[in-house]
Amino acid sequence: MSEVENVAVVEIGGSHDECLLSQFFALKQRRCRVYFIGTEAIWLRNTSFHALVDVFYPVKLAQGALADFLTMRRLNGYFESHNIHKVILNTAQGGHVRNLCLTAKKSTEFIGIIHTLRKFNGSFTQKVISKKIKKYLVLNDYFLTQIQPAEGQKISAFYPLRFPTFTISPADNESGKQITIIGGVENRRKDLAGSVGLMKQLADLDLHFVFLGKSDANNEGIQQFKETLRENGLLDCVTMYDHFVDEKEFDRMVKQSDFIWPMIHPDTESAGEYFRNQIPGALNVALGYGIPLLVHADFVTEWKDLRYAASYRMETFRSDLENALANTEQLKSALEQAEAYNPSFQEEKYLEFIFGHQVKK
Repeated sequence: MSEVENVAVVEIGGSHDECLLSQFFALKQRRCRVYFIGTEAIWLRNTSFHALVDVFYPVKLAQGALADFLTMRRLNGYFESHNIHKVILNTAQGGHVRNLCLTAKKSTEFIGIIHTLRKFNGSFTQKVISKKIKKYLVLNDYFLTQIQPAEGQKISAFYPLRFPTFTISPADNESGKQITIIGGVENRRKDLAGSVGLMKQLADLDLHFVFLGKSDANNEGIQQFKETLRENGLLDCVTMYDHFVDEKEFDRMVKQSDFIWPMIHPDTESAGEYFRNQIPGALNVALGYGIPLLVHADFVTEWKDLRYAASYRMETFRSDLENALANTEQLKSALEQAEAYNPSFQEEKYLEFIFGHQVKK
């Protein structure tokens, strides 16, 4: 019987939870012993991780520059003492990751996931990190066309499409049509100003909008947005959460969605990063759940993964949406049949990149 391989997955930044479950699942399919190095907050809010992780090692940072540096050095000592020779950095960017790389053993291979494309374009910190990391994953095939790998560097794409799933009784489902916006109310990430006018065009339809993420009720921007909704007669058809949305509620609301709306539009702050420098979180949720995206037509022309999305123009939004609603089932069926959006397909690609050969089952 072959020896079990120890593999560590590291997320010390406290974010990008959505990329972890697919990795844990894939590594357990290969029968690895999985170590998760992360914050207590991530561990506590993602109970679905617990059955797939063999060892959770908590990390606490923001204790001062020297203390944080020593924490990274101790973490490398932990890898060595537990015979961990392969480390996957769920967010392979930033100062803490740089320090982790600087204090790493040569015998430990680091593989990283990059979430922000510009990290490949002149970031000094990233250049330091890349002296240790020679294999990177990005989260979309489109980004592979935008990157020129450095000498000795390998880059591939991986779509983390596995999400926690729960049994939902029919009684839990709402009536009417639902458009879900992944995440809370935030001006920088979503074109809220431009979208209110679009939503108002649909006020007479049996349609509900859900912001599926925490929107702090005490935040001035969110209070202003609620007031704008009230002024436009939209407040009753919009749901927001003033608390963290747990896994079960997230699963329930996504499953009953007719469309997932990134709420990103060209020539706005929302498009400064998304569909240019990084993917919106809505993309992998939509592909993973098989729920069609509702997305501006300009992005559809560039992104192969949006070929099953419902597209719209600002000036024809209502008619475009009515056509999309009439074709929802066809779009969902196309997503379900697309092999590339099967979580198992993506996880096999991930394992082949990480280990360099086919999955052992």
